[in-house]
Amino acid sequence: MQKFNIGIIGAGMVADFHIDSLKKDGRAQVTWIATKTERTCKEKLHKHAIVNGTTDYKEILNDKSVDAVIIAAPPYLHLEMFQAAVAAGKHVLLEKPAVPNREDLQKLLDLEAGISDLVIVECSCRHARLQPKFRLVKKLIENGSIGDVYHIHHNHLMRSTFIEYNPKGEWAMQKKLAGGGPFIDWGVYDLSFHLGVLNDVPQLQKVTSFTRNGLKVFKDRTVLSDIEEHGAAWMEFDTGLTYYYERGAGVHCEVANETRIYGTRGSLRFAFCTWDPPQIEHFYVDGGGMEKRAVIPVDMAGHENDNYQMAVHFIDCLEGKSEPAMTVPLAGKHLEIFFRIVEGAG
Repeated sequence: MQKFNIGIIGAGMVADFHIDSLKKDGRAQVTWIATKTERTCKEKLHKHAIVNGTTDYKEILNDKSVDAVIIAAPPYLHLEMFQAAVAAGKHVLLEKPAVPNREDLQKLLDLEAGISDLVIVECSCRHARLQPKFRLVKKLIENGSIGDVYHIHHNHLMRSTFIEYNPKGEWAMQKKLAGGGPFIDWGVYDLSFHLGVLNDVPQLQKVTSFTRNGLKVFKDRTVLSDIEEHGAAWMEFDTGLTYYYERGAGVHCEVANETRIYGTRGSLRFAFCTWDPPQIEHFYVDGGGMEKRAVIPVDMAGHENDNYQMAVHFIDCLEGKSEPAMTVPLAGKHLEIFFRIVEGAG
């Protein structure tokens, strides 16, 4: 069995997930890690028993034995690192969001369009397309269980923000570095799931939205935040689909993650994350015209966790067993939607 040599660029919390998952899968070994400081480099090398470390990620790219890299640095660094990685002939697993702004997105798309011999996977498939709930919901829609889908409603609001989840992730509170707040941080998974179950067919035509920030009171008064903390959008697509979407982190409210997909013959209600209840509620009309509700269990057996499945999928793609569940152009489509939401564009 071929064992792939992987380099990790960026050594934060997410890098730890990638390293642990690759070790568990067993088909790849992390031979390099690039970090911001020498101190962090020594800590990560010791923690994960990795042989090579550097504060200059280009050292990884110069090593001909490295087959692929995982770019897990903050988003504002992604374009530069991606460009250098593909120029060095390395396959790439690119963390989400792919880039933080439209200018970088266009450059990324132009660059990716010229690549034909490398495996490129973007990570917003992680909590969405690589798990059993996605496959079941997609199957229910495709077999006509709810008829033609005409509306999606999704909401999820939290009082906490990224920095409570990752205390060292202060960069994520700055739009220039991160691209945005909960819409781009978690929203990429929302669109990955909701548009993916519709085979990525709908194309956005119009959006009406609002965003607010300055709501969160941080215990650490030195934290500077200019990202959106609460927002909602009404979207209209070329297929006739409408989509009401609300997300927040730093809002003075808690609303559980919930998706409702409405069709002409029924609807589905569920919380799509793998740690939410493993069930789909199916509302429909039976042959006698009676309104019915069924709870469909989701078989989560064999789904270890989302980070592990991301590693498995990437190695499967390297081995030619799978096609990327999230390509750069598709991730770009989702980012363009978020740019329009945050701008309040029509």
